[in-house]
Amino acid sequence: MIIVSVVILNWNAHEVTETCLNSLLVNTECPECELKVVVVDNGSLDRSPTILDQKYHGIVDIVPLRCNLGFAAGCNMGIEYAMSHFAPDYILLLNNDTILTQKRWLYKLIEAAKADSAIGIVGPKLIFPNGKVQWSGRARELNVFALMFQIISAGFNPGVGKIDDKDSRDLVGYVNTVSGACLMMKSSLIRSIGLLDYHLAPMFGEDVEYCYRAWKNGYKVFYRGDARVIHAESYTIEKFGDSLKAKKTFWTVRSSLRISRKYFGFWRTLLFGIPMVVAGGALEKRDKTLGLNKSNIRLKHNFWRTVPILLAAVRDAFFYDVKRDPPHLRD
Repeated sequence: MIIVSVVILNWNAHEVTETCLNSLLVNTECPECELKVVVVDNGSLDRSPTILDQKYHGIVDIVPLRCNLGFAAGCNMGIEYAMSHFAPDYILLLNNDTILTQKRWLYKLIEAAKADSAIGIVGPKLIFPNGKVQWSGRARELNVFALMFQIISAGFNPGVGKIDDKDSRDLVGYVNTVSGACLMMKSSLIRSIGLLDYHLAPMFGEDVEYCYRAWKNGYKVFYRGDARVIHAESYTIEKFGDSLKAKKTFWTVRSSLRISRKYFGFWRTLLFGIPMVVAGGALEKRDKTLGLNKSNIRLKHNFWRTVPILLAAVRDAFFYDVKRDPPHLRD
């Protein structure tokens, strides 16, 4: 029996997490799999741990944290819990604003992982609730500038913004990165290259960095475009409105530049990465469910207020020690 531990973060959103859990438990058909579900509550103030424990007692393990540690550290807590309690073959990170509707989605991910011992990470196609493609895999490439651009945005990936059908990029193959909204890792990979990089805390870029680290260490990243997961995207940011949007800009730019420095060097990042990332931080999509094009791009609201945020993010990124080792499982 293959043990798959699913790690889900929750923060003041038990209703959304319940929808995710219900779809996971009902719509996952994988006869050879045993699911071990862990919900890490990231310091919620809305009684989420109590409510979730009452509804899923004995079915889901609830790990309550006293404060919000951010995405990477929160996931790492869930990974460490799962590894020590269940000894899983795979760890699957799943955002709480996802919904599973395709019965064999997990079977397809595992099938891909088993096909090549060098594959360390597998991800599915992500679909917006309105049926448009959100994440559509771009075949593996080695052009440095294309890779640097991918750090900033998945909006140029083929198929993004199209209605999900056979023409919307059902790629099955090796890719540079997959999305952390639904990302399955072999436990052997985690033991080899460590946990998510919490130096990118509280959020953004952890999935990209982890995929790049996997490739750098001789592992492969695989995309199953015929496995589909619905993802609302940015639920937490949108729920809490403007109070988090400015921080999102800072975190996105800072993390992108840190990752670029780590994998492409100081000078490439300075000359090419900063213009790319700052432009990405200053612009936004009119409709997040569509791809990047002239008609769907605009300056962010109150752009001039964004300028000091961008400058602060650049400064923070270049005073970052990129040589620090990523965290590993505790002994």
